[in-house]
Amino acid sequence: MLEILKMQPLVRDIDFSDKNMAKFTLNEIPARAVDYNHSICMGIFFIEKKMISDTVIHYITLMLVALDDTQDCALQLKDGYWWFWCRYTIDDRDNIKNTRHYLSVKLEQIYAVIQYLNSLAVTVNSSKSNVLCENEKNIGKVIS
Repeated sequence: MLEILKMQPLVRDIDFSDKNMAKFTLNEIPARAVDYNHSICMGIFFIEKKMISDTVIHYITLMLVALDDTQDCALQLKDGYWWFWCRYTIDDRDNIKNTRHYLSVKLEQIYAVIQYLNSLAVTVNSSKSNVLCENEKNIGKVIS
């Protein structure tokens, strides 16, 4: 995993102090990667918990579940911060060059999703959208 991460243009400041986890920055945003041999889970800092409402988190979670491209993605609350995680499955049939390329594409997608979610969180939190507030009960029914 270290060799693959070192070759990524968006990745800087890699720290392998934990056995299977690497800490790094992804285009200046704190990130982590966990190696599970068959796949790599990459997490990137999303937002501080107090900066986003539970309604927005529910909305984002529903969006992640509904979209085919984000089926391997999830939000995690850890130490008062929301992290966006995404899994990248390693194909043993690929050579290292292809693996680096596909991981690079995945990292760019993760970064783009975080940028989009941050803009969404700012927009929804600042406008206090009545539509989300009115449909909060309906969202709860869908999640149940």
